Amino acid sequence: MAEHLRLSPDEKGALERDGFVVRERVFDARELHEIAGACEELCQRLLDLRRKRKWPVGSYVFELQRELNTMVKWETHDHDALQGVEPFAHLSEPLRLWAHDPRFLEPMKDVVGIDEIGLFTEKLNVKRGHVGGPIVLHQDHPYWVDVAENADEVGTAMLFLDDATLENGCLEVVPGSHRSGEAPRRELADGDFGQFEMDRDRFDHARLVPLVVPAGTVVYFGPYLVHQSQHNHTERDRRALLYSYQPAGRRTLQDVQARQYAKPRSA
Repeated sequence: MAEHLRLSPDEKGALERDGFVVRERVFDARELHEIAGACEELCQRLLDLRRKRKWPVGSYVFELQRELNTMVKWETHDHDALQGVEPFAHLSEPLRLWAHDPRFLEPMKDVVGIDEIGLFTEKLNVKRGHVGGPIVLHQDHPYWVDVAENADEVGTAMLFLDDATLENGCLEVVPGSHRSGEAPRRELADGDFGQFEMDRDRFDHARLVPLVVPAGTVVYFGPYLVHQSQHNHTERDRRALLYSYQPAGRRTLQDVQARQYAKPRSA
C-alpha cells in the first residue's frame, strides 16, 4: 500500500551520488501543527524538571536526566535556553507514533538497505529564535559506532517543522562526502566527547551546500554525510525532528543508556 513512498530510481541515484535525498512539503500545515505541539509539550516538561548538573562537553552543554533516560542539550552561550533532547520517543507517545509514519519508514528502508527497520534513536532540535546556536561540523557515524550494533546501517530522516533559511540556521550538507568514510576529527584525549567532531581546519568549507527548504520537508541521509547548521538570527524558531532507523530487532540508544544509567554511581 505504501510502495509509492519508496525512493524512486532518481532518488536512489541521488542518494548514491550525493548521500541525501530531499522531499519538500511531505507533511502539511495541520500535521506540522500537531507534531510541533507534541514537541513543545515535551520541551515544557523538560524545562519544568528539577535541574541536574550541566556539563560542557565538546562544543555542547549536556544535562543527564537519569530518571527519564535521556540527555537534555542546552545552548552553550545561554545555559537556560533549551537546544534539544535525545532520545525522546519513550517520553512522548505522539512523537513515538509519528516515527512509524510511512512517509518516514518507507524511504528509510531504501536508505538503511533493508525492509524491516526500527528506531535506533530520536533527536529534537529546537534552535530558538535569536538564541539558537550552531550544530558543529560532523558526521553521525563516530557518535554511534560504539553504541549501535552496526553504525554503517543507521540512517536518519530529518523533518523541518519550520521553514529553514540561511538566516535561521538551515541544514548545510556536503554532497558526496559519504563516499569518503570518516573524515578527520579533532585530535583530543580519549573520552573527550569533542573527539567525535570533525577537524574544521582540515576541511574545505566551500563544499557545504545550504538546504533552504519549506516547513514539512524531510531530508533522508546516512551516517557518513558531513553536515552542520549555523546560528538562528531571526525571531522565529527553526525546529527539527530527527528519527534515526536501523535494521529491526537491534539494540537502541535508549537500551544502551538504560544499562549505563542503571550502574551504581561512583562516590
